[in-house]
Amino acid sequence: MLKYSTLITLAVLFVSCRTRHTVEQTVPIQAQQIEQEHSPDVFLVMYDKETGREPLLKAIKEFRCEIVYDYNFINGMALKKPDAKSLEDTMQFFRGVKGVLTVEYDHIIRLTDPVRPRLEIR
Repeated sequence: MLKYSTLITLAVLFVSCRTRHTVEQTVPIQAQQIEQEHSPDVFLVMYDKETGREPLLKAIKEFRCEIVYDYNFINGMALKKPDAKSLEDTMQFFRGVKGVLTVEYDHIIRLTDPVRPRLEIR
């Protein structure tokens, strides 16, 4: 019986203990803006395998872009814009090329950047 009374006393003490934690308000997920730095001159273009790369190569020559890297295994290229054009204008031009699936910024991610979890926004 002494065991049970001791056990009950300890349980009551444990439940009645309070800790003083403060909860800080955080910025809602929708209000968080994760800015990623991107290359000012280079962008990425992914093209359709069925259409092939010929229309893209023709557009590269016409717009006077430079191929920085050819990702053969994923049907994409990293392109450098011409000096006389803006990155946005160049990207908009390539969005209209036959067979081009996506045109994206070439984001710069440094290994020393703090890791932020990517939260799903609903």
